[in-house]
Amino acid sequence: MKSYPIIFIFIISFSVRAQKTILWKVSDTINLKTSYIVGTFHQFGNSFVDSIPQIQQAILQSEIAVFESINDTESARKIINSRQASNALNTSLKKRDLQKLKTITADWKVDIYKLKPLELRWKLQQESQKILCETVKANDTWDHFDNYLIHIAKTNKIPVLGLETDSLQLELITKENKNPNWKQERKAISELIEQLTTNKPNMGYCVFANKYRDFDLDYKFKDSCPENILIKERNADWLKVLPNILKTKNTFIAVGYAHLRNSCGLLEQLQQDGFLVEPVLLKKSD
Repeated sequence: MKSYPIIFIFIISFSVRAQKTILWKVSDTINLKTSYIVGTFHQFGNSFVDSIPQIQQAILQSEIAVFESINDTESARKIINSRQASNALNTSLKKRDLQKLKTITADWKVDIYKLKPLELRWKLQQESQKILCETVKANDTWDHFDNYLIHIAKTNKIPVLGLETDSLQLELITKENKNPNWKQERKAISELIEQLTTNKPNMGYCVFANKYRDFDLDYKFKDSCPENILIKERNADWLKVLPNILKTKNTFIAVGYAHLRNSCGLLEQLQQDGFLVEPVLLKKSD
């Protein structure tokens, strides 16, 4: 049996263990600032966040909390509801799908006739994660990971900063996906409607949600990033401001998990910029 140096085994062990977290410590050893970055899964509710006490501890010891956007939940809805309604939904979906959709969206606070095709698909995907994958529990008072963290920061009088606005996010989503029409999105929307109304949904849809829940993640720090707007370009924009904040304040940052992956991810880029980046070993409370 081939033997390996102890240090080699340790490096492999550390590399594997380092993936088992969603919270990372980022230290500026020159300016003596200690910050934390959490990679969120937006559709997890507050009970999941509360089960990881290290996240709230990281917020409370910070001087500023930074998020993708700090617009209140009504901001994006107001943008959408201010649009002119379209009849395209009635002509694009089958009557049966349209009736099911109206049942699914009965308590939505946004007018589905003012949603773009892509926005409707994304909203249905979010609902599928919450309901089918049980990312939000019945007793949750918050159904959005990031918004709950913003609430914690504001409640504890910690200044908050948004890296962008909701209106910009809507623009970037549309631009990245080349503003697909109803014909292009109809099949995906129909499948999601079926998922949300059938007695036998395809639970394979929840594979990533379950991996995230168990911290079973692979950040693939050395893999290159696809050329896209929503991850690579936004990361580059955020990295124009984040290093200076991390050098001057103990900071808490919450962004989608995908923004931490690969070589263009915030973690790898900050490490290359001289910051010490370390995984935080997480333990869920009962």
